[in-house]
Amino acid sequence: MTALSPATVLAGSAHRHADTVAVVDGRVRVTYAELWLEARCYGAGLRAAGVRDGDAVALLAPNVVDFPRVYYGALAAGAVAVPVGVPVAPQAVHLARDARLLVCHTSQLTAGRRVSARVGVPLLTVGPTRGPSGVPRLEDLCDTPPGGTATFADPDIDPATEPDGTDVVLGCLPLGGRFGQAVALTGTFRAGATLVLLSRFTGPAALDLMLREEVTVFHGTSAMYAALLDAARGRAALPRLRRCVSRAPLPPSLRHRFTAAFDTVVQVAEGERDSPVPGEPAGRLRPARRMRSRRLGCHGERHRRGAGN
Repeated sequence: MTALSPATVLAGSAHRHADTVAVVDGRVRVTYAELWLEARCYGAGLRAAGVRDGDAVALLAPNVVDFPRVYYGALAAGAVAVPVGVPVAPQAVHLARDARLLVCHTSQLTAGRRVSARVGVPLLTVGPTRGPSGVPRLEDLCDTPPGGTATFADPDIDPATEPDGTDVVLGCLPLGGRFGQAVALTGTFRAGATLVLLSRFTGPAALDLMLREEVTVFHGTSAMYAALLDAARGRAALPRLRRCVSRAPLPPSLRHRFTAAFDTVVQVAEGERDSPVPGEPAGRLRPARRMRSRRLGCHGERHRRGAGN
């Protein structure tokens, strides 16, 4: 008996909500089926780079679609994903020290080079590039050659009650933080909802994005709630939020004004391990039978990307 792999969060929704948009990142829209295929291909690239079961893969990236691709790619490859916060904090060096390698989004390449050099961990880049950087690209390693050794155990699908998958969640919390991982990478994906990414939070930018993408669920900090309330002044239209979750209790005045302005309720997350999104919390991992191992990669499948890649 083995514990249910964390990769089943995405694999399960790819099975149940294949054609639902999983991630919106600017003009890029990626369905659950596409995201799971891309994650498996990235996992093959990590295997080709030397990652093995139980290894740690450090990830330095902002809130962009490559974050979940690499995050779940590491899990699919049998590794442990270790996000490094953006901007890079002093503890980033500690987090990356024991990693097999560091995957750095090209927008963070300067910081990635610095961390890699300090801890002596190999560096890979991911994401768009404007020219040669001298650093190997994960995308170039994604196709494993025939007869290669990259394998993983096909994850068992979680048969939990299927949510409706109709919510649209604003992903403005840093995906590299524990709370952002819990509510976005785990909770939102498990529910089969759509995650709309925002890399740099401001009240006006968040409101504009919420209205454009018809966001129904918001997770944030007290400062984010205050910024949204300030940005809402004088606006004729506001997003129709079905549910809001705060990491910590809001000051009573702020909570009252926000709920009145947005005609919604604000719940407080009970803990960073909870999944305060539509559907039941993930709870403890279920035992799962060991599945027959098969080759990890994209052979025989078309590696489709969202528009704009």
